[in-house]
Amino acid sequence: MPLIEFRDVVKEYPAPKRGAEPIRAVDGVTLEIEAGSVTGIIGYSGAGKSTLVRLINALEPVSSGELIVDGTDITKLSERGLRKLRSGIGMVFQQFNLFSSRTVAGNIAYPLHLAKWPKAERDARVKELLDWVGLADKANAHPDQLSGGQKQRVGIARALATKPAILLADEATSALDPQTTSDVLELLKRANEELGITIIVITHEMDVVKRIATDVAVMEKGRIVESGKVFDVFSKPENPATARFVETIVEGVPRGDSLALLRERHPGHLATVSFRDGDVDQRDLFRRFGAARIDVELVAGGVQDIRGRSFGHLTFELEGEPDAIERTLREISEVATVTYLGAASASATIREGGAE
Repeated sequence: MPLIEFRDVVKEYPAPKRGAEPIRAVDGVTLEIEAGSVTGIIGYSGAGKSTLVRLINALEPVSSGELIVDGTDITKLSERGLRKLRSGIGMVFQQFNLFSSRTVAGNIAYPLHLAKWPKAERDARVKELLDWVGLADKANAHPDQLSGGQKQRVGIARALATKPAILLADEATSALDPQTTSDVLELLKRANEELGITIIVITHEMDVVKRIATDVAVMEKGRIVESGKVFDVFSKPENPATARFVETIVEGVPRGDSLALLRERHPGHLATVSFRDGDVDQRDLFRRFGAARIDVELVAGGVQDIRGRSFGHLTFELEGEPDAIERTLREISEVATVTYLGAASASATIREGGAE
């Protein structure tokens, strides 16, 4: 059974003015999130991803549909039941949301006060978390004395204070520099692997999902347009929105202006080989071209690694007999996806897309 399950969930807000339609921020979402996973919810601004996550801890009520958390449909819970639900869910925010008047230790202790932990247990838990996030020497500092990365570490420690089963991270790294982002992502990864916490990460940054997520769901206009294991979704996206995101971390098949520029520089036959881990490697490709007496140059593309598995798109300029090129591309297409992009040469005889 999934730990979190959306069943045709809708979230609507009232129309902004008379005669207008209600705003549907989440539109019929069905999604399962497994216990122990790190799920990235990715989408552009306004896609509905933050609203989706706020439904999980009932900061926003569901308009229709069912939302099951740990076997309970939270849309049927009383306010008392919702308070109990929220105690098992931590949340990390983009802007940290720390209390400026409280010390670091006081910020981490705050949810323990609300949960009425005895003082001795509260103090021990705060000390444990300060050590865990590497801020033992900052217990008596105030937030304005901390860097952005240190503030986010405090935010994570506070979110973990009551030992939640679920952690929601809403754009937790978007205000941080690259090195600090790396440190915070490593901390979230540790929370998942060492503490067994299920994490849902809201982001518009593909690199965040690539580095820590096991699963991903892509949102557009309030809907989940594609979901699955990160490697499967990234290496072979089926939805145009997903493909646009993937192209921010690895160059895809050249199109439009990119293809026109390549044709200006490379008049020979152009073809892109798209592959996934285990399909084919670059050495094998060059060996095949060499055996067919085809001159080959790698002119565009890239390769990405996700949890030890690689995928990529490599675009080659090929020069040789057209029959030999077509035959070799067809052979490669048996183990990888080949997209023939044409040639500037008037003597080219390979059918456009013939090897795809």
